[in-house]
Amino acid sequence: MRNETCGDCSHYTVAKRYHADRQIQERHFIAEFDPEVEDAVDNALGLAERGKTDAAWTAMTDLSNEYPMNHSVCYGMGTVHAIKGEYKESVKWFDKAISIFPYFVEAYFNLAVSYQNLFDLGNAIRAYRKVVELGDSNDIPAKEARSFLEDMAASIRQTEGVDLDSYIESQSEFDRAFTLMEQEDWSGALAGFRASAARNNSNAPIYGNMGLCLAKMGYKAQALAALDRAIEIDPQYEPAMTNRIAVELMTEGIPMHSDGFKRIEFGKEKFLAR
Repeated sequence: MRNETCGDCSHYTVAKRYHADRQIQERHFIAEFDPEVEDAVDNALGLAERGKTDAAWTAMTDLSNEYPMNHSVCYGMGTVHAIKGEYKESVKWFDKAISIFPYFVEAYFNLAVSYQNLFDLGNAIRAYRKVVELGDSNDIPAKEARSFLEDMAASIRQTEGVDLDSYIESQSEFDRAFTLMEQEDWSGALAGFRASAARNNSNAPIYGNMGLCLAKMGYKAQALAALDRAIEIDPQYEPAMTNRIAVELMTEGIPMHSDGFKRIEFGKEKFLAR
């Protein structure tokens, strides 16, 4: 257990805040602080940082088998997965660490980095916001998280003309619509893309996929208008130009059955691939 003998240790500071808030808010969770286990995790991660990934993996696997509900162990497993480039798995482990200890700043930070590598901008932003909320403003994780959020807000405002929250909400609507489109629920997907456009009117992929849905429903004129809007937003947007050629050949009122359309994701990669 962490106690007053830990002095200025950052873990002790976080632990005090955790227990104080727990008493006030009566939250029903328990986090185990075991210095020996945390030292073992640190040693394993040290191996990984020195390129001894297999040894680190073996050590962390043994620890996870023995301490499956220890937040530091879950964090270590997530970090090793991230080092190996297995970001979907790292997200699962960081989420588990956070569910055990909701004040785990380092886990939120690594979770955000994992989402960055998965090009999941919305969840990366949410995780970085938790780092800023929970972390010490003078510590490196909070500073880097704040810098990321400020850079994203400025970049999105410049290129999309919306604030960060509107962008995230638009992306969420887009992702739901994209799932419906893959299921060939064209009307449901169209409604979702329109909801996405209502929050962000300057995203070419929204209108590109809207045009695809309209074409699949037989609305040639509306499909062309949506594709033209995509090209107006981004004159170099090749998917919309390619799909427009196919739509020109269709007959109004007859659904387009071609499988040659290009379905495009939200376009968040341009902000994260830096």
